Amino acid sequence: MESQSKNALPVIGIAAWRQDVEVWGSRMNIFQIDEAYVDRIHAAEGIPMMLPHVRPGTEECVVAKIDALLLTGGDDIDPSCYGESDKGSCRNVDPGADQREIALLNAAVERGIPVLGTCRGMQLINVAFGGTLNQRITLEGRADHGPRPTLLDDILALRHPVEIVPGSRLASILGSETREVNTTHHQGVARLAQGFKVVARASDGTVEGIETEDPEKYIIGVQWHPEKLPATDNQELFDDLVSAAKS
Repeated sequence: MESQSKNALPVIGIAAWRQDVEVWGSRMNIFQIDEAYVDRIHAAEGIPMMLPHVRPGTEECVVAKIDALLLTGGDDIDPSCYGESDKGSCRNVDPGADQREIALLNAAVERGIPVLGTCRGMQLINVAFGGTLNQRITLEGRADHGPRPTLLDDILALRHPVEIVPGSRLASILGSETREVNTTHHQGVARLAQGFKVVARASDGTVEGIETEDPEKYIIGVQWHPEKLPATDNQELFDDLVSAAKS
């Protein structure tokens, strides 16, 4: 690819999260990414590049400069993106951000570069290709997705097992058909997008991994945050993304 011809290492575009934060007593809109994503791409010997929202119609110019796209976690996707109304459990929705990231994803898929989505990123992939979301899965009595704590550290400490479909690309990447993952999400895949298959589930039935059915494409989503799990055993997804970007 063009970007690889100019760089010794593949460039991995990381979609930035737009947030309204307080800076020195004033409100400011900023774009940010978790340092953990940067660390994982560095560890995989890729070059991380933060991608803010760009002017509509220029997404193709952006993806021409990268070799793979990483869609990160973040706030809930506005239900209008999948033809539904807010049932009262969505948090911090930003339909403008959703549309910009979906456009970036579509441009990346059109160009044929690898795409990995984590948590919100997986949900965005599903929505972009016509799927829908369950707006609240954290309910009393659910085996793996009960009510969430209020503090981020406590949320990140939650774990549950997932079963991975044998023979799937995800199973091949992880080298296992089971994995203990974190439980950070309160929404999940409802109707699966056409052209995709479920490749991982929690014991309560929650979809934890999806991938394209097209063997010529690399589009994978996982519902957990691998960058927030111990690096030794959870680097594989980032290593494989960078490896795919090289080719």
